[in-house]
Amino acid sequence: MANIITTATPDAATTAPANGTADGRPGGASGAVWDALNAAPDGATVAALADASGTSRATVTKALTAFADAGLATRTPGQGTGRGRTPDVWAPVPTTAATGAADPATAVPTDDAAGTDAPPPPDATGTGVISPDTLANAMQVLSDEADRRAAAAESLRKAQKEEAERRARVDAELRKAEQRETARVILTDLLSTVTTTLAAIAADDEERITRGMEDIARYAGSVRRTNRATTGTRTPRTTGDRSAPSPLRPLVAEHLIAYPDKEFTPGEIAKVLDRSSGAVANALDTLVSRGEAVLTCESPRRFRAAASADADSANTP
Repeated sequence: MANIITTATPDAATTAPANGTADGRPGGASGAVWDALNAAPDGATVAALADASGTSRATVTKALTAFADAGLATRTPGQGTGRGRTPDVWAPVPTTAATGAADPATAVPTDDAAGTDAPPPPDATGTGVISPDTLANAMQVLSDEADRRAAAAESLRKAQKEEAERRARVDAELRKAEQRETARVILTDLLSTVTTTLAAIAADDEERITRGMEDIARYAGSVRRTNRATTGTRTPRTTGDRSAPSPLRPLVAEHLIAYPDKEFTPGEIAKVLDRSSGAVANALDTLVSRGEAVLTCESPRRFRAAASADADSANTP
């Protein structure tokens, strides 16, 4: 509540603020704002008046609001620029004795809160109704941000897909390399076994030949498994009667019948038929068990046609 001192004179009673001056100028911080405002008759912003008066913007705003309520100051709202508003401009209202305008000292509260940094009223902070241009620009910014996020999400999705495909290719190449290395090791061992077995055939070493053929058959199974793992395909197996004679057996029998008075080793027959000696040896053992051939010598093993075999024995199962 403002403290008012009333004095009586012969003409009339006059009032003056307790903290004002004799000429009606408000005292304290409001007086500094009043001086700065009157020093800018063409108008000034809150920031400019705060710099000129040496007070805070909150103090300037509070004093200007009081001046405007008393009809001593006018406010020109700022204009929209598309990205915001320009600051409001404050200007003093010229006062004369004829206008009967109120004294500035009576328009400013004289309590101790006049010089404090109170928050400005909502209508004097420079924020007003949002202009259509400002709203349109804000909507455009939101639209652009949505487009940017969508593009970033799509770019991330493509990058993740490409990375997944790259990893799949790398994994496939690693598996292929491992499978090829396994096949190389198996084939190297198989080649060594085949070479050793061929040497045994040349030396007519039946024991080494048999052992070599068994090893080759074992490696052949490993080769089939490796081929399935490498290519993803299975080697088709023949179906039918497994007890049916091999096509090699009739050829061996025909060779013995063609030379009934001669004895042959498996290696000799294999050279003539261009087959492996192990397979020929197996065929000869079968012919002996069937009575179609005779083992004439154990070491080296020699065979001849049985005396009772006829010319058609080669075609019988």
